[in-house]
Amino acid sequence: SIPARIGGGGIGNIAATAAAGLHAQGYLQKLFVSSNRQTLIPEKSVAQWGLFGRALKYAGARDPTGLLYFLESTLFDAWVAALLPAADIFHGWNGACLRSLRRAKQLGMQTIVERASSHPWTNIRLLREEYARWNVPLRLPQWHQPRLLTELQTADYITIPSLFVRESMLAAGHAPAQLLEIPFGVELDTFTPPASQPAARPFRAIFAGQISIRKGVPYLLEAWKAARLPQAELWLVGALAHDFAAIKHRWDDVPGVTYLSYAARLVELFQHSDVFVFPSIEEGSALVTYEALACGLPILTTPNAGSVARDQQDGLVVPIRDVEALRAGLATLYEQPVLRRDMSRSARQRAEMFPWTRYQQQLCEAYRRIAHA
Repeated sequence: SIPARIGGGGIGNIAATAAAGLHAQGYLQKLFVSSNRQTLIPEKSVAQWGLFGRALKYAGARDPTGLLYFLESTLFDAWVAALLPAADIFHGWNGACLRSLRRAKQLGMQTIVERASSHPWTNIRLLREEYARWNVPLRLPQWHQPRLLTELQTADYITIPSLFVRESMLAAGHAPAQLLEIPFGVELDTFTPPASQPAARPFRAIFAGQISIRKGVPYLLEAWKAARLPQAELWLVGALAHDFAAIKHRWDDVPGVTYLSYAARLVELFQHSDVFVFPSIEEGSALVTYEALACGLPILTTPNAGSVARDQQDGLVVPIRDVEALRAGLATLYEQPVLRRDMSRSARQRAEMFPWTRYQQQLCEAYRRIAHA
């Protein structure tokens, strides 16, 4: 169950891929969603919340207090719990499945919670620190925090996408046996390297995602400013978050920086770039890092991005908040085209290890282990 539009992008696409893999194996009994935009799973297997739920979700996404989002998640959970059929396993999305978990346990099911970000304690600590560092008022609604924690404590298992998330869970006291680490995937036929070598152009680094404090964009701009790379461009692709918009003026005079809206032509933008830079402070496992690897881009990132990129092979992995390490990484990749070429080849090969079919297979294998435990 997930209070999202399945097949509608973001977590909805992840959930749709997971459910489609389960359906293909004959494992999926019922999928509970806000709305449905996919076609691989038959309608009879999908329960949609309806117009009320979609209207509440639309309003909640625009509510800065977070209260409507909390109300939506709570009501969605109650709806799922009321309709939950008997089965072997219940799998819910963290923040919207507490009643469902408890009902599933009453029905004798094994229970799983999907946690796509770091542990809530790690998440909130890192964000509090960042907002304080950049002197931006903290606007992080806490309505759902107790629910997030209780669900994680209630579930028999927790699916997680990366080593960074695993470490945050272990630090919070969760047992290793409770954690099911299953990396995400990428559409390898969609995200591909350029068919030919580009014409002469400036060196180009690209960031893609929400342009925000959480994504480490201020550190990237500080590093870019310090690097002073001749004939070089930095493309920041994505929507401007309110928190970063409040401090954006600090870097308005930094040369070579271009802001672009997040568009369907992301593949094209990747194919016209040399390096992908993603210095995120907190993620689960950012899909955009898989997509950049698949396009053959060396990655300059942090451990907290949850990327599958290997340091010194597919790119460079540097500590969070380290402007000097980011600057040095940019300079290294700028100054060494042979290294970029080798890392580009390695990046594509690494991405080919993570097709979405692998994600589906690993999820099904986890279900089989749990059902026969």
